[in-house]
Amino acid sequence: MRDLLSLAVFVFVSCFSYAQRDTVIVRPVPVNDVLINPNMGITTFNRFNGQATNPPLEWSEVGPITRLPQAATKPDFPDTSIAYLRWYWTALEPEQGKVRWDIIDLALEEARAHGQTLAIRLMPYSNKDPLPEWYQKSGARRANKPADKDGSIWQPDFSDPLYLKYWGDLVAEAGRRYDGNPYLDSVDISSVGYWGEGWSPYMPAFPYQKALIDIWFDAFSHTTLLMNFDEQQALTYGTSRGAGWRLDCLGDLRTKSDDPYFEPEMLDIYPQQVVRARIQDVWQQRPVSLEVCGTVSEWKRDHFDVNYILEQALRWHGTSVNLKSSPIPDDWKPAFEDFQKKMGYRLLLR
Repeated sequence: MRDLLSLAVFVFVSCFSYAQRDTVIVRPVPVNDVLINPNMGITTFNRFNGQATNPPLEWSEVGPITRLPQAATKPDFPDTSIAYLRWYWTALEPEQGKVRWDIIDLALEEARAHGQTLAIRLMPYSNKDPLPEWYQKSGARRANKPADKDGSIWQPDFSDPLYLKYWGDLVAEAGRRYDGNPYLDSVDISSVGYWGEGWSPYMPAFPYQKALIDIWFDAFSHTTLLMNFDEQQALTYGTSRGAGWRLDCLGDLRTKSDDPYFEPEMLDIYPQQVVRARIQDVWQQRPVSLEVCGTVSEWKRDHFDVNYILEQALRWHGTSVNLKSSPIPDDWKPAFEDFQKKMGYRLLLR
């Protein structure tokens, strides 16, 4: 018995020693490549990886409703982990109660097939794309008159209970269908005004704005929400409830403007708004999503300082940047590659 025990101990020690001699020590070497990490970086816009880019000075706000073809050759655009798409209400619900959820279903399917997650915005209307005709004829209140300067677009009264009801119905059903979907990266809080950006010449009192923000939190309790930047009180409220934030005019280095609804952004509005809204530390818990003003080629045309713009994007701790799927000028590509290495997160094993 004692001999058997000694033999067992000898075999165990021998195996242990052998295993020790076979231990492999790995010391990861840091790389300086651009990494396509999940949930961060440059995004595609209204298309997916490998699909044709927009012309340098053009883009479309109209999201795809059918499958888009792949480009014949690899597009001159960075690979990305996020596809950002948005659609107008009239495209999603052309008839009251008959919502084309197949459009968003297809977008989720395409994002997955292209190695991306999907970020979305549902937009009520724009200065060129009207509200659904059925809504205009529903008895809902109109805020402007046909003879007004903006009379060609039917402007809704955002304090009208029917706006909250019908827009809220669409949002609530979207939440029931898609909240928590692992391929849904984030959802923009879309409420008042053109593109749902939260500003309008016909702004309702804040309690009505608040109600139009709350419907998103009611619908999406698991998926990340992003609050638009334009109205300080709304921005403070949305981020206090747990939303990240987004702005849509990165690169606007104008120094003056005669348009009260489009004042100089980066040199005036944005730095003040970050402080007024008390959102300096939101990035520590939630994403910060940035969208270029126009396109990057417009920055170059207007002789804007690309290094300053990208430095500010990093200062605001941008998680993702929508370049409108328009090309990056060749001589600016090194600056953007360096920017991509610094934005979002980067893990290093030591």
